[in-house]
Amino acid sequence: MPVFQELPLLGTERINRAYLRISVMAPELAEKCRPGMFFELKAGLPSQTRRLFKPISVFEASEGKISFLIKVVGPGTRALAELKPGEPLLLLGPLGNSFHLVKGQNALLVSGGIGYPPLAWLKRVLEPHNRVILVHGGSCAEDLFPCDRGYTLDGSSGDRGLVTQDIMDIIKTENIDIVYSCGPLPMLKALQACVGDLPHYASLEAYMACGLGACHGCAVPVGEGWQRVCKDGPVFAASLIRWEEL
Repeated sequence: MPVFQELPLLGTERINRAYLRISVMAPELAEKCRPGMFFELKAGLPSQTRRLFKPISVFEASEGKISFLIKVVGPGTRALAELKPGEPLLLLGPLGNSFHLVKGQNALLVSGGIGYPPLAWLKRVLEPHNRVILVHGGSCAEDLFPCDRGYTLDGSSGDRGLVTQDIMDIIKTENIDIVYSCGPLPMLKALQACVGDLPHYASLEAYMACGLGACHGCAVPVGEGWQRVCKDGPVFAASLIRWEEL
């Protein structure tokens, strides 16, 4: 069961102008975390009392510490970024499901923008038993993080263009067996069109008001019906998603 806690912020690490890493010490929660899971987060400050929680993927959970990569895009994430060590962070989680783990496979991980954190952690988990290639894309150099192959729309870092543009060649030349992804819906939709019959597990981004499946605000078309990204996902078998309806 997910747990609601108020914990003191352990620390922050500024990555660049737009991104930072924050962490808390929570051994019992960290033990439950798996790549793909997320928390609902909010700064425990008076100015944030009336604001909704933000769904943030776990960047890493190890040795009792849970880390998150935050992109500052609005008041809620700005408040998280401005928290100082020792100030309160409100957490609900861990929430959602996790990525299916394999052994002895050539795995391709594809992330876009803030979809990077769960795949960066997944890469570290898969690497002892698989050959793993992480491809990441973003709008500009600030959106690019350590990966095996990077793309930016403006060409300021890595290759210029979309992260999906060379996927079919990579799948063929690297003998890929399985694909994992996380990023904007248009990226995931384009990626699914490239992977053919390969197993593909996609972590969907969605607006999650509650994180518990109560409000149904994050429902997506899966199989013959609809499923909630926060409760039934966020990881889905991409072949089951009715992409044409998204």
